[in-house]
Amino acid sequence: MIDPQQRVLHVNYKKLGLAAAIGLVIYFLFNFTTLFQSDMNQQESYALIDTKQAETTASAFASKQLGITESLGQASVAYRSDSNLYGYLSREKLLSEYDRTYLNDYPYEMFRVMYKYTADGVARDLRIDVGAKSGRVVAFNDLPVEFAEQLSDTAFAPPPLENGVLLLPQKEAIAEPALRALGLDPAKLELTTSEGSSGLRYQAPSIKIGDSNLEVNVTFEGDKVASVRPNFTIPSSYTDYIDKQTFWAGVLTYGGYLLLTLVLSILAIVFASILRRYTSFKRGIFLSLFYYVVSIFSVWNMRPYFESTSYSSLNFAFTLGIQIVVGLFMAAGVYFTFVGGDALWRSQGQNMWMRRGEAGYGKHVWEAAKTGYLWALILLAVQAVIFFVLERSLGVFYTTDDSQSTYNMMYPWLFPIMAWMAGISEEAIYRLFGIPMLKKLVRSTWVAAAITTLIWAFGHTLYSIYPVVTRPIELLFLGLIFSFIFLRYGYITAMFAHVVFDSILMGLSLIFMGTATYMAVGIVSIVLPAIVAFVIYMISRNDPVKPDKPSPQPVERLHTTESDGTTPPEIQPQNS
Repeated sequence: MIDPQQRVLHVNYKKLGLAAAIGLVIYFLFNFTTLFQSDMNQQESYALIDTKQAETTASAFASKQLGITESLGQASVAYRSDSNLYGYLSREKLLSEYDRTYLNDYPYEMFRVMYKYTADGVARDLRIDVGAKSGRVVAFNDLPVEFAEQLSDTAFAPPPLENGVLLLPQKEAIAEPALRALGLDPAKLELTTSEGSSGLRYQAPSIKIGDSNLEVNVTFEGDKVASVRPNFTIPSSYTDYIDKQTFWAGVLTYGGYLLLTLVLSILAIVFASILRRYTSFKRGIFLSLFYYVVSIFSVWNMRPYFESTSYSSLNFAFTLGIQIVVGLFMAAGVYFTFVGGDALWRSQGQNMWMRRGEAGYGKHVWEAAKTGYLWALILLAVQAVIFFVLERSLGVFYTTDDSQSTYNMMYPWLFPIMAWMAGISEEAIYRLFGIPMLKKLVRSTWVAAAITTLIWAFGHTLYSIYPVVTRPIELLFLGLIFSFIFLRYGYITAMFAHVVFDSILMGLSLIFMGTATYMAVGIVSIVLPAIVAFVIYMISRNDPVKPDKPSPQPVERLHTTESDGTTPPEIQPQNS
């Protein structure tokens, strides 16, 4: 049995370093070469135009093409993407062909520039979409606010005509200049609407990819064009598939992840109360508060995304309010998993989470960070291989998600802080507390680890990766590796491995956005865990060791035997 007041890391850096170096090579081969071609793994520079450029382009279009002379005021800019089109192209392996042929004229990524202005005493909503790579205007709508708020990207309900009913030829004549202003050639478009329709709908038979055709929707306000929006039709077979996948993702997320995580949180309160003599209720307060603050900030940071949707202010305020309330309960759950998990392990004679004041704490944190970086490289390689295999066996594909885009963040440079939120909370809930608690029920360490890992994995099924079983399969493997790291080295090492793993992925996503600022932020996010660990080491290295409290005798041994009668080697007592 180890001294519950001390945990010494014994790391063979030569072997672990060699494994990490091999992992780095594998990750590089799968992500930066065509040797193992994969849509899920390939990394490439992904620079989009600046939002200021989008705003300048939109302002010029409004005055020159739409004839708006009123002062438009301050613009709001949000990133928007055609998730269905991108997903369909990704699933059918048509992305490369589409990019070569149509991307410049019909982009699936745009910056939506939005203005609120007043004309003739009427409040109006002007939205102009600028291609995120091409920098040219591709769609617009200019409507009274009462009608603009009823619009979505796929359904347009134009306001009533003010000057009687326009005949079809009149509508076509009025629409032609607006179509040309967006680079659309009316001669290549076939009208598919009939006389009496409120708007116009065109199709372009020659502009096609797979089973998707270009369609252009035009609406009118009186005798002027109110909106023009081209889009590619999506086969119902794809949208039906996504609907079914989204349903099952919801079932797994709300029934498998949220419900079972709530159960874990309640059990954590119970064990924290029963075993309180083995721990302190001061443990985890700072980390839980950090989790709570970051969870609220993550919603606040997405304000541009909400501004690009209908009823933006209401949606934003409601979502932020929900996060403030629900996040408080979630943070409380995280707090009790810290206390309950620490108590469970210490009651069994194991110190899986060192505290400041225990002998060697600062050095432990520094060694944990170094070990975490090496394991993160191994995890990156494992993930790359898993995605490569799943893409070829399950037909895995992914699509865009506006709500997750750094372009829709007020402060994208703070995006990597989410890595800390995930690493701190998830390792506490599903490893520090989840494993010993479930071990009491299933009597097997690895069965307990697998169960908690699956609960954690179910919480990632609403990500835009299909089929939805992809992430549970991927994260089952990664979660078991995190479990091994935790059982072998303790909570702090597992937390650092998780944070570094996420920080590298997030940091690279920023680096490949191409701008100097994002590249700098990406690099800082990757090295930040090392900086934090070193600062803790320097602050704590000369701390006086706090007097040990008398240790109660361990209760019923957690690590008695596995189902085969052996003691797990990775959790055998270490010499202090």
